[in-house]
Amino acid sequence: GLFFLYAIVTPFQICRQGKYLPLALGVPITWVLPPHYTTTSLLPSSSESYGQWDGQSRKGTIVYSLLRCCGEKNEAVQKDSISIHRDRIKTTDSNNLACIQAKDHTTGRIEIASCVRVAEVAQIRITNKEFPFHVINLAVGADLKLPISYSDTLGNPFYEAHNAVLFHAETNYPDIVLINNTHDDDGNIHLKALRHGRALVRVSMSSSPLKSDYILISVGAHVHPQNPVLDKGSYLNFSIEGLNDQVSGKWFTANESVVSVDMPSGIAEAVGEGSTQVIFEGSGLKLQTLVTVLMGDIVSVDAPKETLTNVPFPTKGYNFLVKFSNAYGNNLGPLGNSEEVPYDCIVDPPFVGYAKPWVDLNTGSSYCLFFPYSPEHLVRSIPKSKDMKPDISVSMSASMRGAKYASGSASGLFIGGFSVLEMGKNLKQLNLTPGSNKTIITILGNTDVEIHWHNQDQIMISPIYREESGIGGRAQYEIIVLGAKSFKDKIIVTLPANGQRMEIDVAYQPVERAAASGTIINKTLWASVVGCFVLLVLTAAIFICYLDRPGRSQTSTAPAPAPAPATPTVPAPTTPVRGSPAVLNEQSPRTPQPFVDYVRRTIDETPYYRQEGRRRFNLQNTM
Repeated sequence: GLFFLYAIVTPFQICRQGKYLPLALGVPITWVLPPHYTTTSLLPSSSESYGQWDGQSRKGTIVYSLLRCCGEKNEAVQKDSISIHRDRIKTTDSNNLACIQAKDHTTGRIEIASCVRVAEVAQIRITNKEFPFHVINLAVGADLKLPISYSDTLGNPFYEAHNAVLFHAETNYPDIVLINNTHDDDGNIHLKALRHGRALVRVSMSSSPLKSDYILISVGAHVHPQNPVLDKGSYLNFSIEGLNDQVSGKWFTANESVVSVDMPSGIAEAVGEGSTQVIFEGSGLKLQTLVTVLMGDIVSVDAPKETLTNVPFPTKGYNFLVKFSNAYGNNLGPLGNSEEVPYDCIVDPPFVGYAKPWVDLNTGSSYCLFFPYSPEHLVRSIPKSKDMKPDISVSMSASMRGAKYASGSASGLFIGGFSVLEMGKNLKQLNLTPGSNKTIITILGNTDVEIHWHNQDQIMISPIYREESGIGGRAQYEIIVLGAKSFKDKIIVTLPANGQRMEIDVAYQPVERAAASGTIINKTLWASVVGCFVLLVLTAAIFICYLDRPGRSQTSTAPAPAPAPATPTVPAPTTPVRGSPAVLNEQSPRTPQPFVDYVRRTIDETPYYRQEGRRRFNLQNTM
């Protein structure tokens, strides 16, 4: 059966180079090890040789040997699943148990140094004594090393099992937490917090993914201010930001000769020149920041008095005044006369906006200009977390180029604004019709808004969707027309936190007016068509009458026909006048002139035709 041995009595101590065997500590002396595994130097090390065939390892004055049953041969010991190799223990098969005996040649004492049980790895665990509740709060940019441990089927932890099995680490939000899957020799995984949010880290055995363990990483908590630079003798009150609830803990300093910190309050005093870490430890929380103490004056930053927001905001940005000490000023000269700005500006958190240095050439004053991003940009860039608030603290840091330790920072309250969109476009005017009597508007950014309108019986506005994400949220409201009467109204959207106000004009046209307008338009169109047709008919009639008018040929602008060549002077016969003279039809077709000349010549040459009393004919009407 399986059993464990405990060293309750510690008759003597076996120690070398700071390593203690279990029997000297009164702890469980059964070490659980994986099969086919070689340990690190668990036994006190020595450069002396050891006997292989007798299963002993001589370490100076102490000799280690495996205990075996009476009558067991030496050859069986060599092939045993547990063996000693100098200061290491080597295993082969599982389900084996052996004890190691230690003999001190100086005193002659013989004791059980440890017992070893070989078992299969059945469970994987993320172990960290500082974070026992599997929840870790980290600041942005912080690094963390998580040790991995193993247990057998009964849950007994392995004393050592570095890289005994292959495992895989992953997270559901790789943009919040970065995992370095290159494991070190101790089997630890390394994490880095990238940006604000929460991410779940899962570690599983590669051979059996169902055997896994989890830990929650919350990124956002940090020591405020970050990386300050203090003058010797000055005081600074550190605090924790980025958490929804108050957290209790203690403050420490890595070097009290540089900075001393009051443990419960976090008030620090710059004692001496140098740099050190100020650390805060609480339940599931460990944060730290670097503090630099200088002997002279330092860079300081003054935040603007007004509240920072992104709608609306000054087109030239918010001015953070940067002041420099005499020591740096004398070396650099007046900053207003410098061709290049000698300092850098950094915004924290970076997803809120960006900053750039600027020197007023008229006054010589130096500034860090803060330009916040629009609500539309924040919706796409900030992490989707319910822990985000609509008001956050924004820190502006200014540091000298080439001397990053000479820096200063100031914080300001930032309250996000909002934008109103419809169909992806900015909304100023909303026109509703009977065919489209409802619509949806979207509010981006800070969704803690209030909506008011006058005609409560004509229009209804109700929320249908809301995504809480602090300054990068999203909310949708449905607008429905209730009545049939025409109206005009204003929808007023306000944000009490920063005083932002936006008005949207709303107009609605009812069915009757729309139908009447359509009738008028149709009548006008038909009247225009009829008028054009009548005008066309009159024009055609006048043109036809003009063509049929008598004497048109005489008044025609066409040139008159040339006179006929002269004939012999013979008088033409004349038609006698009757009582009822014939009426000439002037509108009859004209006879061609050559034919008329031919007829005249024929008549003149006809004998006896020129007698008196003969009827004369109008040669023009012979056709």
